[in-house]
Amino acid sequence: MQLELSLEQYETLMKLLYMGDWIVTTLQEKEKSLLGEEENDMDNRFAEVVRHVYSQAENVGLGHLVQLDQNNGEPYLTREFEEEVGLAEIMEEYEEDVFWRFLVDNLAHRDFVRNYGESAILSMAIEERIEKETPFREKWISEINEHGLENFKL
Repeated sequence: MQLELSLEQYETLMKLLYMGDWIVTTLQEKEKSLLGEEENDMDNRFAEVVRHVYSQAENVGLGHLVQLDQNNGEPYLTREFEEEVGLAEIMEEYEEDVFWRFLVDNLAHRDFVRNYGESAILSMAIEERIEKETPFREKWISEINEHGLENFKL
């Protein structure tokens, strides 16, 4: 299969691969540390695609964006590339957004369950659940927007 991309599209593909690989790698490391699992076929398939696209960068005129690891010969994006295109900032913004969404969702759901009870919630239609859980979510969004983590105590 041939895939034709402009130089700009190839560079964008490299950025997307970097961000996707970062997320997958982070999750895999977490899973391995928690479960002690080894690499699986899915790990290898992701890594193979990243390696292939990065290794072709030289051929398409983007070789200055990729270096080879001296220990294992694996291609990786240069620090300059990551900084120039703001990949670190994008990932930090993503992590922060996920953190706040996760926190709000979990606190809202906790309060929703405390207020209505698990069995009552299970008997609700999805529309009713959303309608009744929304005020809890809005309360936590407002609290966090006003005070951040200041009022969270052990």
